[in-house]
Amino acid sequence: MKRFVLTIVLMMASVLAWSQAPGTTPVKVSNETQMLHGKKYYVHIVERGQTVYSISRAYKVQSYDAVTHVDIHFLHAGDTVWLPYRGQFGDEEQESVAPKTTPKSEPSAPKVTPRSESPAQQVTPKHAKRTSVTAQESKPVAPPAVRQVGRTLKVALMMPLHLNQIDEISTTKFDIEQRGKRSYRQFEFIEFYEGIRMALDKLADQGVSVELNIVDVSSNDTAKVSEAFASHHVAESDVLVALLLRECFDKAADLAREAGIYIVNPMATRSDICAENPYMVKMQPSTAGLIARMLNNVATERQGSHLYIVHSGAKSEKSVLDEMKRQLEERGDIKYTLFNWSQSAKLATVLKKTPGAAVVSIYDQGKDQNRVYVGNLLNRLTSLKQGTPVLYTLGDWTREYGDVDFNQLQNLNYHTFATGWDMTNDVHVEFLKDFRTRYGNEPTSPLAATGYDLTLYIVGGLHRKGADFWNAPGGASEGLTQPIHLVRSGAGLENDRAMIYRMQELVLVPVSFK
Repeated sequence: MKRFVLTIVLMMASVLAWSQAPGTTPVKVSNETQMLHGKKYYVHIVERGQTVYSISRAYKVQSYDAVTHVDIHFLHAGDTVWLPYRGQFGDEEQESVAPKTTPKSEPSAPKVTPRSESPAQQVTPKHAKRTSVTAQESKPVAPPAVRQVGRTLKVALMMPLHLNQIDEISTTKFDIEQRGKRSYRQFEFIEFYEGIRMALDKLADQGVSVELNIVDVSSNDTAKVSEAFASHHVAESDVLVALLLRECFDKAADLAREAGIYIVNPMATRSDICAENPYMVKMQPSTAGLIARMLNNVATERQGSHLYIVHSGAKSEKSVLDEMKRQLEERGDIKYTLFNWSQSAKLATVLKKTPGAAVVSIYDQGKDQNRVYVGNLLNRLTSLKQGTPVLYTLGDWTREYGDVDFNQLQNLNYHTFATGWDMTNDVHVEFLKDFRTRYGNEPTSPLAATGYDLTLYIVGGLHRKGADFWNAPGGASEGLTQPIHLVRSGAGLENDRAMIYRMQELVLVPVSFK
């Protein structure tokens, strides 16, 4: 319990430090302009408490279009910021390439402090302008231009911490003993942060410098997301990791796209988030990706066998069934039959006619009915004396159903996409040992490993490749608990690596990737 409280306090201190950062001083728009590289810019002299973000907002331009000669995160009073001229904050004026001579009667450009060089001599915007993508586009979108990363990578983490309820936590002996009767929402996602922290420490040992900006978004309120995005300098990050509920994440994704920064979704499987947002990074393979991986395994390991797709006709199965039929029709190398269990339970009789078949179950009638169905299905499949089929599922039944018979699964050469720990995998074992050493117990959910993996892969990749990482994100993946390989899917990036496991000696072991 002590380590939970300590971690929460440390994160709260980090969040409070950001919330107290400069940026509350009102910004008065300047009328002074100056020509830079053939374009007109407003010239703004920084006052104490102003930031590039607050200044850009006042001039109604994006923060990455502002030009400075110092680190944008450490502006001082008297520094100069140049912002694109847009008339009355409408369309940007088209200016001649040749600089215009300022009449003597007009006010001269403000003096530049010794901290800044003359903009007329050399001005290169810190960030390249982003490529906008219209909402109507559905075809794949080319990677957008991205900002160059600095020597210190800036990572923002948005997740629910419920810091306003921090004083409710009790560490009394009585409350610890009654832990099962009382829970704190602060701890729901704490293991995700702990996994990220482990990865950052590992990267630090390799010389990677990272500034982690933790932002608390504890309510499913999109307005809170906008507020947090603006007040915590999230738009100035190199990458944003957002573990939020759907509506809040979609809002954060819109804001990240507007700011031109990549946003990482750790847990979503829905492909639509990548369809039109070129700055989207989806770490979990989509259902379509899982089906493709499974069908590849069927075609390779069960070449020539017949595939039976067991379903119930429920609406909850429709999207999976439609995707499976679509892929099978496109492939054409697997013979298949749809079998509606709700209309006929004589699957074993059918399978006797096609020994050595493969069965994939997507049956979903709700938790209680599913449990009964699983028992009945396993009994019928294992009753076959010859030509026992291979069973495939998208969800891991060893975790979904605590009373499932592992012997029956092994007899059926069970294949699935496991989410648990593989104790035959040295990386998994070392991760669990390290986690236990640091935090006193083992992780209770896969969130810890997800945070660890995405941080090693993305932050490590940005350190090695800089901004080019986003155009070619493939690379080193040593030390990850699960494989990651990001590819363009629609407009955004999606992990297309899904590790399939099979039951062997009553444990799930990974099948080589094909």
